[in-house]
Amino acid sequence: MTMPLLSGPVVAAVLVFLAVLAAIPPVIAVLRNRKADADVSRRLQRRMPGEGGAARRQENALGKAVMGLADNVAPAEGDEVNAARGKLNLAGFTQPNAVSRYFAARFVCVVIPQIALLFALPYFSGLPKYAPVAASILLVLMGLAAPGKYLDMRIAERKQACSLGFPDMMDLMVACVEAGLSLDAAVQRVGEELELRHPIIAGHMRTLSLELRAGRARKTAWRAFADRLGLEEAGSLATMLRQAEEMGTSLGQTLRVFSADMRQRRILYAEEKAMALPAKLTLPLIFFVFPVLLGVLTLPAVVMLGRTLPS
Repeated sequence: MTMPLLSGPVVAAVLVFLAVLAAIPPVIAVLRNRKADADVSRRLQRRMPGEGGAARRQENALGKAVMGLADNVAPAEGDEVNAARGKLNLAGFTQPNAVSRYFAARFVCVVIPQIALLFALPYFSGLPKYAPVAASILLVLMGLAAPGKYLDMRIAERKQACSLGFPDMMDLMVACVEAGLSLDAAVQRVGEELELRHPIIAGHMRTLSLELRAGRARKTAWRAFADRLGLEEAGSLATMLRQAEEMGTSLGQTLRVFSADMRQRRILYAEEKAMALPAKLTLPLIFFVFPVLLGVLTLPAVVMLGRTLPS
């Protein structure tokens, strides 16, 4: 008796193969991060020799074997890791282990549904034979896309919050500079003032203030600030400050003009939202209000016609 093409063992083997295939990139990323940690531990052990040398040598040998395998399997260029790190920074995850956690989240989102699907295979008996494989592929795609989709939503939310708070930041910058503070001191002061109302911008300004105090070039620090915010307005501000520094123009006047432009943009944005409101209300009115109004107007006439017409 021949075995069907998609029997239970075959489907289980296919699901496990897909789960392992999807888990290869996060495992490689975790191994590479562990390699960096192993390098740091090795340097510390060289500076602090002591007991347990045989155990350390055995651990180092095992670590070298695992890391050698990871280096041979992993790609030479870390484009995917760099892209993930950039998205994580825009989303607010700036921890050193954020990349490894991101790949671990992708691993969990892929493997856990596959394991659940293995236990749910008996319920696929009444469905077509290709249903388990199709469900497995769909779960793999959803698991791979879910962390990235969450990051995109978080990035859009943070950009929206920063865009709403950017005019307030510019007004405070103008007030501080015109009061006699330098640009670097104004950055620190504005970051403290925005701590409660706009904490995201305040965090970026604290980072900017630390970079300026550490001696980083002003134009480079402001460009990095604009990249972290991810706003067009921040990029324009960084370019304007660089040009003002190169040409020797008044910084207070430059910031005042830019702040007025930001306020005008906020007014135009509010007017755009207000003008788009009638068009957005058209469909709710058609689908929810108009049928009720039509029923209220026509129901008495229908009742009267039903009474007057002969049965």
